[in-house]
Amino acid sequence: MSRIPFTLPDVGLREFEGLAWIEDEFLVIQISNKLLGLIDEDRDVIKIEATAISDIRLQKRPFKDRLIITPKKHELLDLVPGKHPNDLRLRIWRNKRSETERLMLEVLALQKQARLSERTKTEDSSTG
Repeated sequence: MSRIPFTLPDVGLREFEGLAWIEDEFLVIQISNKLLGLIDEDRDVIKIEATAISDIRLQKRPFKDRLIITPKKHELLDLVPGKHPNDLRLRIWRNKRSETERLMLEVLALQKQARLSERTKTEDSSTG
């Protein structure tokens, strides 16, 4: 799967941009933190299990879409720089819409696969 570039809302003089992709059973978000758009301070890599996401949706806008990720636990939002009251909103250029939709479908497929796996384990333990 290709890596989808995104930006986060600026915080003061800091700009946040990054890449999102699927790796194994995780949604991976890599964020670079820039001061005044010039100095690349550091890169954070956050791996989110698909089952830790309660909702993922795409808000289509004229120029930049928003990939809205709502985690099951609020602590996940604390790992991402900036202020995120209830969800994480990645701003993605509209020309990446089809790739973003594919990423969403992969997350949903991983969630479904995990539920089926859990159901199978439960059925196996009850029959054994």
